[in-house]
Amino acid sequence: MKNYRIFLLLFFTMLGQQVIAQTEVKKPAEVFDMYFGTFVNNDDAALNKLNDYLKPTVEGQNAYQVDFKETSEEMLNSSVENFLSAFSKATASACKNEAKDYFVAMLGNFKKAKLAIKNVKIVPNEYIKDEKIAQIKYVVSFKVPSKLVTGPEGDTQKVKADELKKYLVQAVQDFKNADKTVQIEQEFSLYELKQENKIYYWNGGPDEIVSNLTDFYFGSFGSNE
Repeated sequence: MKNYRIFLLLFFTMLGQQVIAQTEVKKPAEVFDMYFGTFVNNDDAALNKLNDYLKPTVEGQNAYQVDFKETSEEMLNSSVENFLSAFSKATASACKNEAKDYFVAMLGNFKKAKLAIKNVKIVPNEYIKDEKIAQIKYVVSFKVPSKLVTGPEGDTQKVKADELKKYLVQAVQDFKNADKTVQIEQEFSLYELKQENKIYYWNGGPDEIVSNLTDFYFGSFGSNE
């Protein structure tokens, strides 16, 4: 009987070790919240938390190296340049500051997106044996203008600087005073990664979160809204 008890004790001890070995470091919803905060909200704190979480899986390195200030500046300059290229050189030169304010306001509202996770479903990874995928279903909310001032009409090359400035200044105010909430439901997958007897979740293509939202966001406001 004594030997039987010892056997049971060893059995349950080993079973407990197996359960501990598969403990999630963080729940999938927590991990996705860090991904969203990083790649949509461009939050440095979220990026630091995400990198700290993933360090054991990348030999202590930062999984994602992002300079939000630099990338935001590059995106802003590119957007302004592309927008002003439609107008005459004189008008474009005179309205550069107003165009920059316009895109700062527009992109700023995008980065303020709110996240609400609806549910998390764990399913088998059909490509990797004994590993799972966390399918995150979530809703994203944006604040947008219910009505956006109409821009100058006709041949853009003939638009005067004062006309374009007037439009851009008003559009900035429209974005700052955004009075409408729009929502979209999305789904994103986090893949299970086992490291040192612990379970982590990750995705190598987080830009998908942003690309799936941009068309919806930019199509959700306008003069016809």
